[in-house]
Amino acid sequence: MKKLLYVFGVLVFALSLTPQTMFAAPGAQGVACEQDVVVQADDWLSKLADKFYGDVLAYPAIVEATNQLNATDASYAKINNPDIIEPGWKLCVPSSADAQAMLAGPSMAGMAAPTGAPIKIGASLPLSGRFSEPGTAAKEGYEVWAAIVNESGGVLGRPVELTIVDNASDQDTAVADYEKLITVDKVDLVVGPFSSFLVIPTSEVAARYGYAFVEPAGGAPDVFNRGLTNIFFAQPAAGSAQADPFVDYVLSLPDDVRPKSFAIVSQDDPFTLGVMGGVRDRLTAAGLSLVFDEVYAPETTDFSAIAIQVADLNPDLIVGGTVLEDSIGQIRAYQEAGYQPRGAFFTTGPSLPGPFKEGVGSATEGIFASISWFPESKDYQNQQMVAKYLEMFGGNAGDIPEDVANAFTVGQVLQQAAENIQSIDNAALIAELHKSTYKTVVGPLSFNDVGQPQGSFMLLQWQGDSFVIVGPPVRAQADAVWPKPAW
Repeated sequence: MKKLLYVFGVLVFALSLTPQTMFAAPGAQGVACEQDVVVQADDWLSKLADKFYGDVLAYPAIVEATNQLNATDASYAKINNPDIIEPGWKLCVPSSADAQAMLAGPSMAGMAAPTGAPIKIGASLPLSGRFSEPGTAAKEGYEVWAAIVNESGGVLGRPVELTIVDNASDQDTAVADYEKLITVDKVDLVVGPFSSFLVIPTSEVAARYGYAFVEPAGGAPDVFNRGLTNIFFAQPAAGSAQADPFVDYVLSLPDDVRPKSFAIVSQDDPFTLGVMGGVRDRLTAAGLSLVFDEVYAPETTDFSAIAIQVADLNPDLIVGGTVLEDSIGQIRAYQEAGYQPRGAFFTTGPSLPGPFKEGVGSATEGIFASISWFPESKDYQNQQMVAKYLEMFGGNAGDIPEDVANAFTVGQVLQQAAENIQSIDNAALIAELHKSTYKTVVGPLSFNDVGQPQGSFMLLQWQGDSFVIVGPPVRAQADAVWPKPAW
């Protein structure tokens, strides 16, 4: 009789529990869902963690709670890869207190360490030579992506192993590096170097061996006009379109303040020449007078003679096709020559905040450049990337180079493509990369039949101690200043 009363009492107690309490995660000390969430098309776990907990790195708590409830209630999703959640999935969001307890506890369900043979990914980067600053930033971006991936279950459940070598900004060395990575080191995948100068010859190597070639910084016209189908440029738009936001801004100015003349001074590089070609065509078509057009050798360090010629002509606008050191060299030379343009735009240089600010000091004020990414972006995994970068390399978020984000984007695209087809077969990856749209820290990316991305860049301007986004209007952090202050 006592036994029957005990059983009856247990049943009454069970029936008195709320559904959330009844489905508390086993082994999670009674953790229940504070809220159920149905995944929307633009959701990802770190974004949800930021929304509910104010911490993008708290997403493992949502994974653990959801996976443990899935064991007893199939209406909840089973999250095998925290980087992949699908619209319509039902997730469990535990309370802040329960989430903190989970994060402080042992390794979590659904977050098992990657196992099996590593996926070997090779890259040759310019860690020395003229592209060393952005090349080093790209290396850091690849390393941050690999660290996050390996902490989140790997790719297809396997750990990622990077092999990165220095090509010293030399084409022949880069080509030999990729030959060795593919034929001797037997890497499973390769990712690209920095600059169109290095991407053009190395992508030929990848194509010859049938490897997909997702790359972070090679968007010149000659990258895409060779009939290759294995190359994918992981920035918002082709390099030749980099200056389009600036040209759009200039042409939007009222007639009484719009510049009437401009000069182009560019390094002899496939990327910079491609960008300058677009600027030249659009501004002259709009009626601006091109008064000076100079191309200099990549090794040029003394810009005084060029600056004197520009100063004598005194164009309203100076447009520089630069990498980094040459943007600094040009600005210093213009200062010494007494040239004060009403507007100034440079390609790579102003988007590398640390070395650019160190190189020209207060002369940064008012300078324009285009950019694919900024630290405050709310795009997919951006806050997670920023936090991991600062953990690994220190510094401030505002000093993280854009090239870190572009290399991280390469990893995001490759990972999602592999997860979509459940394979790292290169032929299958190439086919998949031409089909889908990928969530990245630079926004959604898709590629046309020659690997050009189908988006647009943002416009930055230096204002005060840092740059701000001034276009397009939907992403602007501040209004643009025109004309620029004296440097």
